[in-house]
Amino acid sequence: MPAPINPLVAEMVAKLNVALREDFEERAAIMEFDAELSREHAECLALLDVLNRHPCALCATAQF
Repeated sequence: MPAPINPLVAEMVAKLNVALREDFEERAAIMEFDAELSREHAECLALLDVLNRHPCALCATAQF
């Protein structure tokens, strides 16, 4: 998947580990396709979902 459209989302996603990045990409794609959202909107919601389930995903000491 190419880098997220929104620069802030792209910056935050770049800090995710490989597993959470994959989770983000899958959720964004599902929301874009199934909910017929724009890619940018789907990416924002997918990032919020990942961060909601893994609050320390962007912490320097996060381990998953």
